Amino acid sequence: MSWVSFITGGMTVIFVYALFTGSREDENMKLAVEENAPELNMVVNGPSGRLVTLSCQTCRKLKRHKEIQPNLFQCTKCKRHVDIRAS
Repeated sequence: MSWVSFITGGMTVIFVYALFTGSREDENMKLAVEENAPELNMVVNGPSGRLVTLSCQTCRKLKRHKEIQPNLFQCTKCKRHVDIRAS
């Protein structure tokens, strides 16, 4: 039984270490991405943008949405913004 407890404890320590070092690397990646991020005012597919079908929370139906910024959509009926950008 002592070997099982020892191995379980070792695996727990390795898991916790990997979890915390991974979060530091994610923060460094986010900073690097923010430095190289393109301007938010860029034009996507001309002045009209893309039209996609998304579920609108205000209309409570599937409605057409126009892309006004990269991965930021606006409902064509109620004008509500839907943001699907990565946080």
